[in-house]
Amino acid sequence: MPFEQYLPSQVFILVLIFARLGAMVMLMPGLGETYVNVRVRLFAALALTLALAPAIEASMPTAAPPLSTLILLVFGEFIIGIYFGLLARMLLLTLDTTGRIVAFSTGLAAAQVFNPSSTGQGTLPGLFLSMLGILIFFVTDMHHMMIAAMVDSYQLFKPGQSLPINDLSEALTVVFARSFTVAVQLAAPFMIFSLLFFVSLGIIARLMPQMQIFFVGLPIQLAVGILLMAGTLMALMQVFTEYFASNLQTFMLPR
Repeated sequence: MPFEQYLPSQVFILVLIFARLGAMVMLMPGLGETYVNVRVRLFAALALTLALAPAIEASMPTAAPPLSTLILLVFGEFIIGIYFGLLARMLLLTLDTTGRIVAFSTGLAAAQVFNPSSTGQGTLPGLFLSMLGILIFFVTDMHHMMIAAMVDSYQLFKPGQSLPINDLSEALTVVFARSFTVAVQLAAPFMIFSLLFFVSLGIIARLMPQMQIFFVGLPIQLAVGILLMAGTLMALMQVFTEYFASNLQTFMLPR
């Protein structure tokens, strides 16, 4: 007997939904971090699948196809989920890039720590901003927006239709370029401070060559950098939140 006759339609629909939502959860900020247990992520994906299935069921195929077609369907759903998760991950890495620029501008570049958001070595400002970004992601209910975007994605990318690979690749490239631009804009006050600070140090070193200017300048650079971070942090995170939300709204249908 054909394989599809052994697969109930409800199970078939749940498998397709789980493929897309599960892939998204594995990369989603907050849940997709390396310090989150895989079982927790799996449970969250299963819970989302069961909770959203009634809202998505109308957009799904009604009957299970042959095995070869089913594998292609699951693979396509997995790719779409990876795309949305990777999109959110790239948006969050904007803060890590900002933190790296801030670290180089404030003398903290040598202080390397493990950053779970980038799964590698990072700077202290990058770790601080990334963790703060994850906190704001949940506090401002942007995870609800991401889930809504995933539900709406079933109208944009219907299961069984060919994937617009060129459009998806172009969108990721645009988001990557914009994220780097936003990161530089967020770190602009620190870059300007660093430029003025080192120009001042150079002038003082020429006027007072006997003075160990860098031993004096490093604590000042660090202290002013911390004060500048405290003064600009609220505006910095507000700009990032608006940037993150605007990119998610691109994939949400009008309500």
